[in-house]
Amino acid sequence: MQYVPPLGEANPNASYKDRNTAAGQPGSRVPAPAIEHAMREIVAVIVDAGLTPTGEDLTQLLQAIDLKISAITGEGDGALYVLMEALRSRNPIFPEVVSADGSFNLSTPALGTVRIPPGIQIVHRGCFSDTTVQQDLSTVPNKTYHLRKNWSTGWSLKDVADATYNPSALPEGHATFDTSYDDMITHRIVTNASNVATITNLKNKDRLAIHAGVTGTNFVEANGGNSRADFLLELNWARTPKTRSYSMTGVAATDGLVDDRDIVLYSSYPGVQAAEIPATRYRIAYTMLYDYTYTLTAAMNAQA
Repeated sequence: MQYVPPLGEANPNASYKDRNTAAGQPGSRVPAPAIEHAMREIVAVIVDAGLTPTGEDLTQLLQAIDLKISAITGEGDGALYVLMEALRSRNPIFPEVVSADGSFNLSTPALGTVRIPPGIQIVHRGCFSDTTVQQDLSTVPNKTYHLRKNWSTGWSLKDVADATYNPSALPEGHATFDTSYDDMITHRIVTNASNVATITNLKNKDRLAIHAGVTGTNFVEANGGNSRADFLLELNWARTPKTRSYSMTGVAATDGLVDDRDIVLYSSYPGVQAAEIPATRYRIAYTMLYDYTYTLTAAMNAQA
């Protein structure tokens, strides 16, 4: 329905005025559509709800609205239902890309361009289905970007070196940039001097979890007093794991007793002993010092 202004008004949003006899001002002239259109809109709702319009009952519009609500809710208690926008604001659920692993691919149709494909379904706050449309975004050389979807402002490429996006100059893997309920990171895009993009797809699901067996690599000083190996578990999640743990499942060690066997976890060696298992949204990585060993395997777990 469109607003119908008084006759003779140039402003399409002009208000109606009452007659002011004392001031000698006439009231607004009412065009026929101003009356007819409103009635026809109301009658259309009444008829669509299955009622027969009558001048004897002035509650038919209310009845029609109630009937339509009952048809949708199955005549359940209205207090048990909530409108979509209110539901989206209340659900503490992370956005989820509807795919096998919670990620999707970008394409690069031209140098300096990344393309969001159409038809990718994303569930926002666990209840609202949002589908991508094709969109091209531009890059420049020697940059690291985060591709983000914000449910207020839409898709954008964020330059990690931009002071507005990253005022504290944090490393791009910092948890500050993780997906939140209403703002998701879907890809890391790194361009080289020729503006060629290397794209990392990030997994977005409400619950992210992994359990995997990992064998230590790059063994150093096997069977020595500083035997150590590197452990790496790739994640490429949109959120930094909040919990992570490991348990040794295989330790091949030197025969005989060892009086002083150190077991120490490092973010990198040499360095300060790690107080917790080091992790970013991209990977869990650490060095395990386990004296007088030559093979190490571990079961690793993480959740976000």
